[in-house]
Amino acid sequence: MSEANQARRAASKPANGAARYEKARYLAFAFCTADALLETDASGTIVFANGATRHLFGYSPGEMAGKQLKSLAETGEQPLLRALLARAASGERFKDVNVNIARPGAANILLSLNGYGVPDLGDHCFLTARAADVRRDGVDAENRMPDSDLLNTEAFSDSVKAHFENPDGSAGTGEMTIIGLTGLPELEERLSPGESKLLQRRLGSFLKAISLEGDSAAQLSDDQFGLLHDDDVDIGSVKGQISEFARAADPKGIGVAVEAETTGVGDMDVSGQDLASALLYTIQQVGRGGGAGSTGALSKNISQQLGETAENIALVKATIETGQFDIAFQSIVALDTRERHHFEALVRLTDSPAKMNPFEFICFAEDVGLISSFDLALCAKVIERVKSAATRGKVLPIAVNISGRSIDSDSFVESLRALIKENPEINGKLLFEITESARIHDLKRANEVIGSLRADGFEVCLDDFGAGEAAFEYLNALEVDYVKIDGQYVVNATASDKGRAFLIAMSGLCRDLGITTIAEFVETDETVKFLIECGVAYGQGYLFDKPDVAADLSGAIKSKNVRRKGAVESWG
Repeated sequence: MSEANQARRAASKPANGAARYEKARYLAFAFCTADALLETDASGTIVFANGATRHLFGYSPGEMAGKQLKSLAETGEQPLLRALLARAASGERFKDVNVNIARPGAANILLSLNGYGVPDLGDHCFLTARAADVRRDGVDAENRMPDSDLLNTEAFSDSVKAHFENPDGSAGTGEMTIIGLTGLPELEERLSPGESKLLQRRLGSFLKAISLEGDSAAQLSDDQFGLLHDDDVDIGSVKGQISEFARAADPKGIGVAVEAETTGVGDMDVSGQDLASALLYTIQQVGRGGGAGSTGALSKNISQQLGETAENIALVKATIETGQFDIAFQSIVALDTRERHHFEALVRLTDSPAKMNPFEFICFAEDVGLISSFDLALCAKVIERVKSAATRGKVLPIAVNISGRSIDSDSFVESLRALIKENPEINGKLLFEITESARIHDLKRANEVIGSLRADGFEVCLDDFGAGEAAFEYLNALEVDYVKIDGQYVVNATASDKGRAFLIAMSGLCRDLGITTIAEFVETDETVKFLIECGVAYGQGYLFDKPDVAADLSGAIKSKNVRRKGAVESWG
């Protein structure tokens, strides 16, 4: 009978004396989630063992007593075990840390350890051990980096949001630290694939062990890691332990240079929602390389970046809430007749407290989760302008830009439909341009939203076509009325035979699908002739007019041969 079964049998019936029975009961509870129990003293020496230790470690419970816990691990894992015991000695718990155990006369085995130190009991550490389950379900595997088993950037962002965005609006406690390991890619080149994977796993196991709830650590890039942790975690000690792991793995003994910066979220006077948004944006910037530079894995001041992000969030929210943005209107014109067909509403931020150009403003709003609020505010302002102009006569339709991220939002779609319902007089006077600045994730659902708008009399345009990699995927999945060809694509098409061929093919495909084409950056009569020859129906550009906040929304067009002075990014 195995040691674990003996313990279960002892706990299955009362023994003589309440104390003995209680001891057996708790032992049985422990074996519900573990195959072996260990206790070490302050030096890391095992003073108690019970359970299936022979299978897990290669020794009976009696033989385990007196051994150093770290000596049971594969040599490269010993720094990790020392670090875990040191953490336990400070009263911290570690959870589900995988450690490779070297069993005498048998193959190594990967064990999952949990541990907790009790300073009042002479700094003893109490551990449970079981065989590690390295299999993960499909969803969980998608959220993790394959070698380190740490969360990926997206999953870590979700973890940060869940932790810091409390339902009551307050901010959760704790800290976020970004860790950069300069030289890690070079170190991995000096290792075999198996050695590299082992190092990644040790780093991952250690970072998870010191993170909140044992699974709030992420690998953001090849040499950058994110960590949610309690305020009292000694980051200096963490850096030292990571350096030790790297040096022990490096055949040259060089290791890596460890940099770490804690964000200081505890000192920020912001709401939980704004704090979560600022942290998410900072994480995304680091993951995209926005926090890296040639001098090291962390060349930017993360705390400063976080503070600037929080401030910009407040300014963008103020811009939206107070309506401190203007709308300029630019014509979309039939190329063959030069008749104005409709206008596009373009954002101008002349009075906004946010010191960004419109394109920067929109991209930032998308990244921090404010774009739906802005798109709704933009729609409301355009509707009011249309209603006001309609009192003075005929008004041509106005195209309003909507981010792909807004189309993905149920709450935005519900709010937009409510706004439309409240203003029935604008039916047929608005078009909606779906932009590619943020990718649409659920194309089937997006097409249903587009279909409902078209059924209510609102035409829909796919904007920036040709600028992003998802253009033809969108064209295949979304049933729209217009496709607006990106201006740079038009410029490139006029410069080469190959570009011309692509534009002809694109406009022909749209025509076959019953979709009307619009070209941006129309600045000369030669471009108009070229576009007509390529099969493009409408154009927009400085040849016809410049964006104007005081535009007559019904008046005759006056051609202006004004060349643009470099591209100016705007929402549209």
